[in-house]
Amino acid sequence: MAENETKYDVTILSRDEVTTFVKIGQPAIVVQVTYVAAGLAPATVFIEKDKYSAEFEKQVIREDIEKRFKVRPESYKV
Repeated sequence: MAENETKYDVTILSRDEVTTFVKIGQPAIVVQVTYVAAGLAPATVFIEKDKYSAEFEKQVIREDIEKRFKVRPESYKV
């Protein structure tokens, strides 16, 4: 991580292995990580089990947070 990058406080709410299917009869195991970060609602990221590591999890969560902060929700008065 670059020295000037923003750091985010993240709380992991759950980390579970889930079996999904790439194709019928072709199972794949993914690690489903649900987290919350200040200013954002809880979210879940999915990481293929064979690619999973603590450092990769942090990278995926950071990318997800940065993507979510770029989205501007629509708001209006009714």
